[in-house]
Amino acid sequence: MCEKTAIRLCDVGKMFKVFPSYTDRILDALGITRWIPLRKIRYNQFWALRGINFELPAGHRIGIIGRNGAGKSTLLKLVTGNLSPSEGTILVNGQVQALFETGAGFHPDFTGYENIRSSLMYQGFSRDEIVAAIEDIAEFTELGPFLGQPFKTYSTGMQARLTFATATSIKPDILIIDEILGAGDSYFFNKSQERMNRLVEKSGASVLIVSHALDQIVRFCEEAIWIDRGKIVERGPAMNIVDSYQRFIRLLDDRRLKAKNKKIHTGRYYHDQYDHYGDSLLLIFQLIGKREASADISEIRLLKGDRVEEKLLVGDVQDTNPYESVHVVLTESQWSDPRKQNGRFFRELHLNTMGSAVTTGHVVIYSHGFFEGSYSIEVEYRTAKEGVLSLTVSRQGDILLDQQLLPQTDGEWMVSSHLIDNLNAIRDEGQDSPESPSQTSEERNGSRGKSRHIIRWPSDGSIKIENVAMFSQDGIEKAVYQAGEPLLFRMTIQAQRDGHFEFIPTATLYRLDGVFVSNFIGPVYPLDLKKSEKKEFQMTLNSLNLGSGHYVFSAAIFEKTITEKSRYDLISRGYEFQVLNNDPLLASAVFSHPSVWSPI
Repeated sequence: MCEKTAIRLCDVGKMFKVFPSYTDRILDALGITRWIPLRKIRYNQFWALRGINFELPAGHRIGIIGRNGAGKSTLLKLVTGNLSPSEGTILVNGQVQALFETGAGFHPDFTGYENIRSSLMYQGFSRDEIVAAIEDIAEFTELGPFLGQPFKTYSTGMQARLTFATATSIKPDILIIDEILGAGDSYFFNKSQERMNRLVEKSGASVLIVSHALDQIVRFCEEAIWIDRGKIVERGPAMNIVDSYQRFIRLLDDRRLKAKNKKIHTGRYYHDQYDHYGDSLLLIFQLIGKREASADISEIRLLKGDRVEEKLLVGDVQDTNPYESVHVVLTESQWSDPRKQNGRFFRELHLNTMGSAVTTGHVVIYSHGFFEGSYSIEVEYRTAKEGVLSLTVSRQGDILLDQQLLPQTDGEWMVSSHLIDNLNAIRDEGQDSPESPSQTSEERNGSRGKSRHIIRWPSDGSIKIENVAMFSQDGIEKAVYQAGEPLLFRMTIQAQRDGHFEFIPTATLYRLDGVFVSNFIGPVYPLDLKKSEKKEFQMTLNSLNLGSGHYVFSAAIFEKTITEKSRYDLISRGYEFQVLNNDPLLASAVFSHPSVWSPI
């Protein structure tokens, strides 16, 4: 390694395991899963950083900027050795001194003098060096008699002075600072700048600083690196990078404030909702086919006209970050871990069950304001082994798009574009946004029901679903049920031609956010029907063992077998209902399976 290079990172990435339960996390941490072959630990991969490449020349000062959660602090912990990289290499040439937070490593009950001595002794200072360093630190901090008081009695600014002065008195080869300079006042800041300048000029120390105070980055650093969503966006002169970052933040603030103004103008939001996301699109990818069929999804773009509003690189770093406006949803999805092939990231949906099956993956797109006008959604994907991939897009429970993507067999990536036309910025009159505290659950559910519209999938059409309704046990039509109450699902069909039919009625249940709950498949019914003749069928759920919340049914009819070619009609997510009054321990569950406990 070149002596003029203090730090070098080559293709560095850091992955954290996200476990579904505390027990799984503990078993993995203890490393005892090898002794429990039947207990397979499952986890999701969250890449906080990936593909990080940069060098810090000796004697240079580089600032790192970016939003919360971008991966800045994780990067510093990798450099200091507090974390190990999951991939790539990190080379550090010299002694490292790190300041991650005010008071880090200082005992709250020790006096200032005692903390200084213990810190310097730990660094290997001799008795004479400690005496000289204490004089220097006392002069710099100007804490006077407070150095004889317990550290816990100091203000945040006083703690910052002492921590910074002690760390810089050590004169390390590499100094790493994470937000520590933001705790002091302007007087301390100016003294700190002079001290760091002397440190670099006299000892040639290299400095890496993370700070949200952009003026500190400009004043202290020659260069800056802007990190967003776990990747380096830009590197260059500190002033130029700060300008680019500020333009990006202004764009986000502009969107947020314009959305806030619209919300205030509508008078339909509570005060604490003004800065929250105001609208969302749920993208549901479903793969249908035989065993070993698969679909890879690489990129999703939301466009308004020719302008890309949102873009998600599926499988790339932080693609599951829930704080981002567009992200992959792992809960109740069957996405694979991130994959990479020929420089392209993606996630796979894969069918590994016998016979016909379906596997699902979700993506959500948020907006601070409202989705209004016309949009296009572009999907970059490929399929294999005769897999059929479909895309459903819903907004606040309404289905906006329900289409199959063209199959592909040659292994090449394809781009599919789908138009979502004429979205209204504000929901129609009679809808609730947000729900009024004075409304009953039935009234809120009823207003939602009025807004739903029917989405029919392309089908044979010889028989059509004329009507679907839900009833109570005593035959009263309703849409709000108590947990455990029976639900009667009635489907009326109508023949569009004379003929003999052997058809299967089916219903598919989803949670309103798109999570698949269950299929309800009827037997084969042989019937001779005349054109326009109707027939009614009923499916009974004797007890609604569902968690509290909103759910929606799809309804379909097929000839003899359940395949795309045998489908007579399918109405997608057209019939919504609500479940209330679950036990608090089951309220957030999707399904509560009946069980019996007994002593043995």
